[in-house]
Amino acid sequence: MLKYIVLLTSFFVFFSCGSSKNNSTIPENAPEWVSKTPLSNFNYIGIGMAPKSSSDYREKAQKMALTEISNSISVTVSSNNSLNVFQYDDTFNEFYRMNSMVSSAAFLEGYDIVDIFETENYYYTYLSLSKQKHQQLRKARINKALEASIFKFDYAKKLTAEKDFSEAIKQQILALEDISEFLNEDLRYTENQIEKPYVSLLMNTIFTNLNQIEILFPVKQLNIKHAADPKDINIESITIKSQNKTLSNIPVSISYSWQPGQSLDLVSESNGTISLVIPRNCSKNNSEKITAILDTYSLVKNLSQNRVVQKIFENYQSKKFELSIAKQLPVIELDIFLIDKSKKNLNALEDELFQIFSADYFTLASRKAKKDFTITIESKKIENLQVNGKISTKLESRIKITNSSNHIVYQEILYNIIGIGSSTELAEQDALQSLMDKIKMVNYTVMVQSML
Repeated sequence: MLKYIVLLTSFFVFFSCGSSKNNSTIPENAPEWVSKTPLSNFNYIGIGMAPKSSSDYREKAQKMALTEISNSISVTVSSNNSLNVFQYDDTFNEFYRMNSMVSSAAFLEGYDIVDIFETENYYYTYLSLSKQKHQQLRKARINKALEASIFKFDYAKKLTAEKDFSEAIKQQILALEDISEFLNEDLRYTENQIEKPYVSLLMNTIFTNLNQIEILFPVKQLNIKHAADPKDINIESITIKSQNKTLSNIPVSISYSWQPGQSLDLVSESNGTISLVIPRNCSKNNSEKITAILDTYSLVKNLSQNRVVQKIFENYQSKKFELSIAKQLPVIELDIFLIDKSKKNLNALEDELFQIFSADYFTLASRKAKKDFTITIESKKIENLQVNGKISTKLESRIKITNSSNHIVYQEILYNIIGIGSSTELAEQDALQSLMDKIKMVNYTVMVQSML
């Protein structure tokens, strides 16, 4: 699979440079290396070609030759090394290998120009890189990167001892950035005269520090009384800490259980806190929760532009910190009657309507529980018709919800409520049941939200 990707990459680079080596473009007097890349046990060989139609054809040909050398090196490295230090899936490992290929082409040095051949339309270049020289130069680059990384790592330990955790994490991420090209190398770190695998040590230290970050809510449980509390509720202050030290500029993602699929992105202020204004929760559940997590990917992305470093933390799962919310839904009183204030045969309908509300955690008013809202349903007969021994009754109904201050929070008039029965009384009961069915299907959700 990797060989296929390498060959495919080479083809695209080759094609983008303008042409390919084929017999129709190679003159008879061309040296053999133009049509066939030489083989060597001691050198990496790269042949590049570019049409002279562009002004930078020399640079394009050289880039092609360097890519060919880089691909040869990458195949050799990939066959001898594996990225065992990370427990990531094949997608990350393949990303890392392909990224290493690109990086290798950009940093190739110490190569020689063996030969050049030109025609009227094409330019060819033959580059050679000593394998021994390349190893020496690569080892020097690895040592330099490791030295820079360890300097930052040791500095981060000093910052950690001084409880400057934000800066310590930054230095550790930058230390990882220094060696991002060499994560599959056997890098070593000596601590207390004990030699340790450096990449594992660095990564474990970073993850340990990230796991020590806590998001603390000011209360263990937030109690909301819907009828009395304001529409928007402030939560101050949510504190971001590590080992009892507040942390500034830490990105946090907030989500609400009643708004699935949505999140709010915040950053801790200089005092290590964030504040929330909770939007009105119009769900009918009497318990909800707010979830806060450290946005590790954004934190790393703000500290490093290195794509390998960012990719490592792309799927990192941070700890969740939750604030439970206990909701007390309103106390309601029901009044259902005909326009003449008659309550004849309406008790059953009141019970049915309250059963619906109580299923959504509303409480019926009593002497001990004072009402927060009154739901009034008034109905009047518009017409009575008798056809073939059946009575048809048409009602017009008004729904009104008032709060404890007698202010109307919801009002709706329902027309053409029809009932049919063998008597006037049965027709009225059927019409009232039709009214109840329409309320349940059409009006109920809006009525509930007007009281939340």
